[in-house]
Amino acid sequence: MKRLCETCEHFSPAHTCIEKPTWGHCMRLVTGRSGRAAGKGSPIFTWADSVCADFRARTLASAQRQS
Repeated sequence: MKRLCETCEHFSPAHTCIEKPTWGHCMRLVTGRSGRAAGKGSPIFTWADSVCADFRARTLASAQRQS
């Protein structure tokens, strides 16, 4: 399996009329971004085919919850 955002547990796909989402949000809650208070997290925009070091494969149970 490719380690793409769309297959990651942290990825929340965008709900559009396109058959397969091409973008969404990483719900890993990144902290320390500019304009944000320290300690508070914020989801970030990402493309579905992006990759990152925090990839965590989606389990069958979490994939069913996203559907």
